Amino acid sequence: MTKIEAADSPAGGRRLLALDAARGLALVAMFVFHIVWDLGFFGLIPAEWPVDPGFRAYGHGIAASFIALAGIGLVLAARQKPGWRPALLRIGRIALAAAAISAVTYVIFPDEFIFFGILHLIAFAGLCALPFLRAPAFVVAGVALVALVLPLFVAAPVFDQPLFWWLGLGTDAPRSNDWRPFLPWFGVMLAGLLLGRQILSRGLPGRMDCWQPAGLFSRGLVWGGRHSLLVYLVHQPIFIAVIFVIAKMAGPQHVMGGDPFTQACEAQCVKANGQPGYCKRVCGCIVQQAQAHNLWRAVLANKLSDDERVRFTDLTRTCARFEADGGAPP
Repeated sequence: MTKIEAADSPAGGRRLLALDAARGLALVAMFVFHIVWDLGFFGLIPAEWPVDPGFRAYGHGIAASFIALAGIGLVLAARQKPGWRPALLRIGRIALAAAAISAVTYVIFPDEFIFFGILHLIAFAGLCALPFLRAPAFVVAGVALVALVLPLFVAAPVFDQPLFWWLGLGTDAPRSNDWRPFLPWFGVMLAGLLLGRQILSRGLPGRMDCWQPAGLFSRGLVWGGRHSLLVYLVHQPIFIAVIFVIAKMAGPQHVMGGDPFTQACEAQCVKANGQPGYCKRVCGCIVQQAQAHNLWRAVLANKLSDDERVRFTDLTRTCARFEADGGAPP
């Protein structure tokens, strides 16, 4: 989640600090989102919180703000440094960062690695948006609208193949820790581009340039927005390391976040065999084993693939068998 780089003020070649501050606010919102996700991953808060529909909508809102700001930055940067070469250099830096994210997450989360996340989208959509910098406004608005609504009408199973995952026209979302497909998000990029053109046409950069950060918090926002790509790349490793240490210090504990699933599991089990103690152990075992085998988030989101569903069924049978024998699953 980042800018496309240098949103300088067209007047005097200075940076537009208000836009940097806006990026900084988006970074703060992103920090909150990732901290909650990390806490759920390590079992320090209920694991269903990060996959709650409301919280996921919050994440989509953060992504939309970054992508729109990238569109605005694309316009202002093109005004400050016109030509294809500066634009391609800016986009190339983001593409390299996106490739690094893919490589690292493939090693850590091979089943959910980031193959087309926010950085991939901003780089590719930014490249595709360059021809629209000087296109008529009605053309840009029309293409943006089509990009936003096309997935609602054209989505089909043929696009569920891995080759087309980046496009966003499939009927099922692929497993990934950050997936921002080209459609509909390209429409958000173009909307930001249109807004950036309005900012220029109304002479707002000159007036916005009068704003100066007055306190430590606002200066921090400006600094973060100015270095948003760097902040994006380093913040999650830091968060994960700190929360991992906290989780280790807290010691082994029952997996939090099994409540809704566990309640339903225990209710069905008791209805079937009438043994509350046994059912509590079996359902607790299922939750722990699902998390240990990297299936828990898919279970909560009800997005198990066919292969994962088979594995999950095997886990439930294993837990039932070992708990019936008074043991524990290997």
